Amino acid sequence: MAFFFTMKRFKDNIPNWTQKAKKVLASAKQNRDLLVFLLFFVLATGLWFINALRKEYTTTISYPVKYVEFPNDYILLGKPQSKIQIQIRSLGFSILPYHMGKLLEPHLLNVSSFRRIKTEKRYGAYLPTREIFNSFAGTFPKDIKLVSISPDTLFIFFEKKERKKVPIKFNSQLKFKPQYYQSGKIKLKPDSVEVSGPSSLIDSITFVNTEFKTYEALSDSLGRNMSLERIGNIEFTPSRVVVSIPIEPFTEKSMRIPIKHLNIPDTLTLKTFPDDINLTFTVAASRFNTVKAQDFSVAVDFTSSTTPGLPDRLKVRILSQPEGIKNVSYSPLFVECLFKRVRSDD
Repeated sequence: MAFFFTMKRFKDNIPNWTQKAKKVLASAKQNRDLLVFLLFFVLATGLWFINALRKEYTTTISYPVKYVEFPNDYILLGKPQSKIQIQIRSLGFSILPYHMGKLLEPHLLNVSSFRRIKTEKRYGAYLPTREIFNSFAGTFPKDIKLVSISPDTLFIFFEKKERKKVPIKFNSQLKFKPQYYQSGKIKLKPDSVEVSGPSSLIDSITFVNTEFKTYEALSDSLGRNMSLERIGNIEFTPSRVVVSIPIEPFTEKSMRIPIKHLNIPDTLTLKTFPDDINLTFTVAASRFNTVKAQDFSVAVDFTSSTTPGLPDRLKVRILSQPEGIKNVSYSPLFVECLFKRVRSDD
């Protein structure tokens, strides 16, 4: 074992020794005795090395393993052991490659053949490594003997997979060319997705986002097949969604909207100056002729005044407006008020 530890240090120091050797050789060219000494030293070292490799050694190597054939409807918890320690015995010539960086293909472990265990909420499986001793022995050349495998048992744990359906949300940034806007609702097909995974995660998921993207200088309707934002240990069915976003040029439109009076006491009447406002907005060109004055509702509210007595003016507020319009402005913001008391009949 000490021999292979020495070889590992030898391998790690090769770059440094190469640089030093270049300097020594450069000086040795000017010193014949030193050059002769170096040649005999290298020859002696080589003979010692060859003689050492002819001896039998017992050593331990790390061997990668890969777990396959997981049970359906279960999710793997944590990261199972990815390497096991293999003790082998053979001549130095045969063992040396395993200590000099030989690439090893992972040994496949069939989880369906593991023995099952169950705790309160977790399921698991274990495999005594003595049961795979012969299959591991077959991965080595005949001149290498497998001595032991560590650990003596491999464990993996699962959680039962849960499923539910949740809505998909579009999660991207849209930037438009001047005078272009989104002219309708974003359509997702499908609009929901089945999520499956550990119940501890599934319970907290109420929606799934699309993968975030930024779209620049949009001037035409957008259609994309998008992937969903990944969530660790969660599977999506389906895993992609078709997104459709209507985009078109917007144009400006103005109209006169009458002002409603709210919460006026029964003993008063109100006259505002003016009795309507000029409202301006931008709307999709395709809807220019469909938006009417009756689609808006604006009003003054008597109870919004904070001044004592009857107010001289009130602020105009927009109560409702059609969907899809933008850049709404109006004037005047305040209107003058004239109140008159209503005479009660005797």
